[in-house]
Amino acid sequence: MKLELGVALFGTALVLSVAGCVDRPAASPEAKLSANARLLPARVRRLTNLELEHTVSALVGAPVELAKELPPDARQEDFTPNADQGAPASWATRLDALAREIAAKTAKERLAKLVPCAGSATANDRACATELVAVLGRRAFRRPLDAGEKTALLSVFDAGTKQGGTFSRGADLVLPALIESPNLLYLSELGNGGAPGTTVTLTPYEIASLLAYTVRGGPPDDELLARAEDSSLLEPRVREHEARRLLGMRDTRHHFRRFVLEWLEVDELERTAKSSTLHPEYEGLKAHMLMETSAFVDEVMVAEGASVSALLTAGFASVDPPLARFYDLQTWGPRASLAKTGRIGILQQASFLAAHAHEDSTSPVKRGDFVMKKLLCNEVQRPAELGIEVIIPGPSKALTTRERFRDHVSDATCRGCHAQIDALGFTFEAFDAAGRARTTENGRPVDTVNQTTLGGKAVRFENSADLSRFLAQSPDVKECFARQAFRYFSAQHDRNVERSYLELRDALPRQQSGNLVEELVLYAKSELFVRREVRSK
Repeated sequence: MKLELGVALFGTALVLSVAGCVDRPAASPEAKLSANARLLPARVRRLTNLELEHTVSALVGAPVELAKELPPDARQEDFTPNADQGAPASWATRLDALAREIAAKTAKERLAKLVPCAGSATANDRACATELVAVLGRRAFRRPLDAGEKTALLSVFDAGTKQGGTFSRGADLVLPALIESPNLLYLSELGNGGAPGTTVTLTPYEIASLLAYTVRGGPPDDELLARAEDSSLLEPRVREHEARRLLGMRDTRHHFRRFVLEWLEVDELERTAKSSTLHPEYEGLKAHMLMETSAFVDEVMVAEGASVSALLTAGFASVDPPLARFYDLQTWGPRASLAKTGRIGILQQASFLAAHAHEDSTSPVKRGDFVMKKLLCNEVQRPAELGIEVIIPGPSKALTTRERFRDHVSDATCRGCHAQIDALGFTFEAFDAAGRARTTENGRPVDTVNQTTLGGKAVRFENSADLSRFLAQSPDVKECFARQAFRYFSAQHDRNVERSYLELRDALPRQQSGNLVEELVLYAKSELFVRREVRSK
């Protein structure tokens, strides 16, 4: 379908850039950490379900479906990559069943492609068994195996051949052992160890894995592992080169998409529901809404500078015919014009509007709270933290949503937060709970005009597009977006470490500042990326 043109641009454009066929950005500057910079802690973290899916797919040399088959990831600051990701019994039990299914299929259909000698090997072929363990083990653990690991896996292989009498049966047991090993499931950032209070440098193989999962959301390829083997990844210029090479891979765009989808809180849109009476078309459009946001992110990441400003104000939609009709557009494709529609950028996309609404009504609070939290990094205390019982205004066929929520600002208890949250949220009232444009609600005109205070200044917005244009120019928003991206790509939420990252970001030339790709490359080549602080438990 034509929409794939927009989907493909991200990988294609960056491949051309890395190859030198188009103007390549200048090398990012050397950015030194200040003496009092806070580092990430030495740690291990469990891969997210999606990272695990990519890792196992690389191990067996074919796509596998794991992410949707496992219990959902725990989230931290709404992001799935985080150091608190656990492995509860229900998750481990389901993974074991899936690992056995994947192993059986791989041993039957693909073993000789992974280890060529396996095509004709017998159960007693020790040389081929040793090769299988070494090849698959290096791919699974993202480093060469030590002698003890090889011996243990060969014992598993032998147990399989005794049960089934074939080489394939031995491999059938080795693969689940690899998939369920902590060496595959966890990303190590420990270096060679040290006493609490000291700092350590990550090992070259740790750097290779960290770089791959940071930039692409998947395991290192052979070329990156070769740079680990020769220890050149300890050099900033080599890390920059490898980061740009990984960015040039076609499927890297999926990792950037995932960040934006989680940041927008729309990645689970297909699990949401709307009133079938009020929004009968919603169920059939959810997948199209997510497709639009994914294709739009691809387009912005390449053609529009990979900046939050472009995400907020791009004057085009990346829509297919069903969603174009929903938007009342006369055209469709990766860059369909939004002129005279009241929509610009990502905050007027149906995916965002629907995700931040109730089943049968809009939610000024949800939409306004997103702006406060995810675009301005202004943490608003939850009602429960303040001992306030939440009472959502009841439905009405006589009032607009804005009229129903007027008590929020008339009640002194609620006014402190809601005067600002609701003022921002009301600007979106020109779009209903499913994201369709509207001018009236319950037969009454929708009012989107609002005035509030942001950054210590009184500001007035005619509608949400006006709000988006204001946010796109705000230094606070650009810094907040950089924080959000750093939380996702570094899998942490330590505000002190974030300040260290923001200091690095300040070193970027003006023309690269705000470009997510350049900011990520700068992080990858910095000391913040490879050094860790050993903290007390």
